[in-house]
Amino acid sequence: MNQMIRNLGNCNLFAGITLGELEAIFGKAKHRIAKFLPGEIIQEQGSICDELLVLLTGEIKAQMQDYSGKVLKIETIAAPTILASGFLFAKDNRLPVDIVALENVAILYISKKDVFKICMEHEKFLANLLSDMGDRLSLLANKVWSLSLETLRQKLARFLIKEAREKGPVFELSVTKEELAETFGVARPSLSRVFGDFVASGIINHEGRRIEVTDMKELERILSVVDSQER
Repeated sequence: MNQMIRNLGNCNLFAGITLGELEAIFGKAKHRIAKFLPGEIIQEQGSICDELLVLLTGEIKAQMQDYSGKVLKIETIAAPTILASGFLFAKDNRLPVDIVALENVAILYISKKDVFKICMEHEKFLANLLSDMGDRLSLLANKVWSLSLETLRQKLARFLIKEAREKGPVFELSVTKEELAETFGVARPSLSRVFGDFVASGIINHEGRRIEVTDMKELERILSVVDSQER
């Protein structure tokens, strides 16, 4: 069986669709596969989105960059999954982000016309596509909330709480401070200062990438405090 079909069987877009049905779909649908090396731009900010992109293998990041060169990382995405699903059907279907390969990546492109056909013939595909769009809207809402309404201390507190709840009170950072600063939309020295403040206050122990959360209640308190002076 085609390896592409096997990969698609694990993608949320094709959940509930059998491998046999997938073979039939892609026996008719117009599609192509492109490969990218680490650091290559898959789609540029401002480019027209007229095909559905499916990340088959590898990991990518979506980021925004202003005219001064400041970069804001929106998210990191691992295969297999859909990319930028909502923009395919928008009136203004220009991508607001750069999509950049973090490692060797394979992308499946499906024409917009054939996406419509698959939606009409497979109700489950349509439901999965709409679900992905909803999830992306939720992610965007949370991102806007974090960037516009939370202080840097709150952003870091939220991140540490999430990591500790998923991995336990002692864990290793899965990203570098540079990457985390990009995600928060701040300079790395600013982030390092807040890390230092948390260590000095006894909230965390921090050595290299190893983090130990020693005062979860204080992290939760920081999230609840409104302090516009720290933004």
